[in-house]
Amino acid sequence: MIVSMTGYASKMVLIGDESFKIELKSLNHRFLDVKLRMPRDLGFLESGIKGLFESRIKRGSLDAWIERIGTPRVESTVKVNEGQLAYAHEVLSGIRSQYGLKEEIQLKDLISFPDVLIKKNGDERSEEAAAALKGAVHEAVSEAIDDLIRMRISEGERLKNALLSILMNLRISHEKLKLQRTAIQNRAKDKVRKKIDQCFQAYSSPDEAMRALMETRIAQEISYSLEKLDIEEELTRFLGHLDAIESQLEKGGQVGKRLDFLFQELNREINTLGNKSQDLEISKEVIELKMWVEQMREQSLNLE
Repeated sequence: MIVSMTGYASKMVLIGDESFKIELKSLNHRFLDVKLRMPRDLGFLESGIKGLFESRIKRGSLDAWIERIGTPRVESTVKVNEGQLAYAHEVLSGIRSQYGLKEEIQLKDLISFPDVLIKKNGDERSEEAAAALKGAVHEAVSEAIDDLIRMRISEGERLKNALLSILMNLRISHEKLKLQRTAIQNRAKDKVRKKIDQCFQAYSSPDEAMRALMETRIAQEISYSLEKLDIEEELTRFLGHLDAIESQLEKGGQVGKRLDFLFQELNREINTLGNKSQDLEISKEVIELKMWVEQMREQSLNLE
């Protein structure tokens, strides 16, 4: 199974009397990069949620949003810190006595001391409420991840079929090049022979023995030149890379990086084909091959 790094999922969930929207969007990336945005009062859940992503998703740039729908109901309570209040009264009484002050100690003087009044917000949940919220959010995020993975698998299957289709075009081109190989050699041989004949016509010699020696030497040079122009090895390696690419696609798993390496090797053989053949028909085919390999490389960038 091949998985794309591109996907999207959205889920609404009701937790107690609050509604949340969970949104996941993933794109291609060299590694796993998670960016999580959520309300501040859910910050204590961040580490666990990121752990869920890391355990299920291997590669990709993942943007995750957890958004509270509507305005949360906030209840605030104020409590008196009895110990701090007694300390404030003791300090103020001491000052009053030491300096003979007549003013009575007032409430505003007492509460001006830090931590005499403690304000407790509604988002300070009990351990039981926090645990229930954690379980509900984790479950909802897991379900959203399930949806995201299903979409990534579906997209991966589409990309696999597209790559196999292009691969078929490359195999057809390989067969064309094989058929052209002999014709290329013959054309090259005729081209060299024509130049040799022109040379003999320009510098004719009555010495038959010398002419025979020169022709033998020239035949050796022709053989050497044709060997340099022969693309059989490149065609063999080219086919081997096509087989390796198809094998990776059929095997599945995390194939993105392996395919990228194989495309580099394939391009190297294509460039060598063009450089060695020095043939117009091959040059045209090489341009087509490069275009198809680039299409495959662009498609494979989205694979995990």
